[in-house]
Amino acid sequence: MCYNLRMRTKKSKSADSRPPRRRILLLADFAYASARSVASGVIGAVSARPDATFVISGGHPDSKDSEYAMRREIDGVITCESVYDAALRRVLKANPRCPVVFASVVREQVPQEAKGRSAVVLCDNASVAKAAADFLIRHDLAHFGYVGTRLGQASPSWDRERREAFAAALAARGFSSSAYAPPPSPADADADHAALATWLKTLPKPCGVFVSYDLRALAVLNALHAEGIAVPEQVQLVSADNEEWLCEHTSPTLTSIEPDFEGCGRIAAETLFAMIDGGKWEAERTFGVLRIEQRMSTTDLHGSANRAVRARRLLRAQMCGNVSSESLAAQLGCSRRMLQLSYKAVFGRTVQEDLIEMRLEKAKRMLAGSDIPACEIPERLGFESPDHLMRLFKRQTGMTMLQWRRRARAAGR
Repeated sequence: MCYNLRMRTKKSKSADSRPPRRRILLLADFAYASARSVASGVIGAVSARPDATFVISGGHPDSKDSEYAMRREIDGVITCESVYDAALRRVLKANPRCPVVFASVVREQVPQEAKGRSAVVLCDNASVAKAAADFLIRHDLAHFGYVGTRLGQASPSWDRERREAFAAALAARGFSSSAYAPPPSPADADADHAALATWLKTLPKPCGVFVSYDLRALAVLNALHAEGIAVPEQVQLVSADNEEWLCEHTSPTLTSIEPDFEGCGRIAAETLFAMIDGGKWEAERTFGVLRIEQRMSTTDLHGSANRAVRARRLLRAQMCGNVSSESLAAQLGCSRRMLQLSYKAVFGRTVQEDLIEMRLEKAKRMLAGSDIPACEIPERLGFESPDHLMRLFKRQTGMTMLQWRRRARAAGR
């Protein structure tokens, strides 16, 4: 589908003496909302100039045979991501000297034919990743993960940039993150789903996961649903690009970071005109984040995640004393039932089960790192009956507390 859009101008006798209009070709695949936004920025910038006219080509198979791809009548080209490669190459061949601006593309995919007469406008992936990290940290989370494309080590540069910048932004705030490593065969969707589900189960809950782009986030949501992992109570999910046709219809709806694609289009047009007019221009420019559209994948309407995290902090601080679900609920200002439901939804276990696990881990540290008699440890951990701890310890480790101490110290020598 090819459109020739021209501005209306007032006719005058001196019209023939005016310089010819710059003829701009915009190539875009309008199946993507991001490409439509880039095009909007280009159209606005070009339409504001009385000395320019432009053609839009893309979004339909017929556009591959656009007459403008075969004739030498283009002064400049702006091309968006996911365009038809064949159409672009025909344009470059038919117009060997006209400048080209690649707007919101993958750097590695700039064709050789365009080298030396092209500029690129790239997404500032570091700013996208930092926005995701800051957003999730504000949700009082302490554990984080990143999911990129299925290509693993062969991922494009923008994916690697987002992964590395996400980890760096978290590290600057004192947090660490885990990155999903896909199986070696990118084409095997079933293997990817299984590996993704396994990785998601290993993440400490609650946690925040940043997914590199919206369509990939759908695969993450499917894996979370298959494993019965609650979103957003256990995992809060944020992705990038804000493709509304997808984000508004997932379950739950998907929070997404929207880069300033329209601003990218304006920068692309500005750069192209500078190239055509012989002015100063930069071979590479970037555009940042426009906004974060928060939806249900990060919106805990009932406060379950926050309540459970606060309860666990109190539980850790008070685990050696007379602590119970009732006392925690009183401190949090909620009912015991509400606390238990929130705790189970987020951590997958009850308050009592978590308390026992904490006390057992504390007992192991005391046995391995101190000379406190084993018979005194139950009382120090808040057990009314020493036999209770000893039974629990033997059930979990298969050893008595003294046997465990001897083995731990022998291993540490």
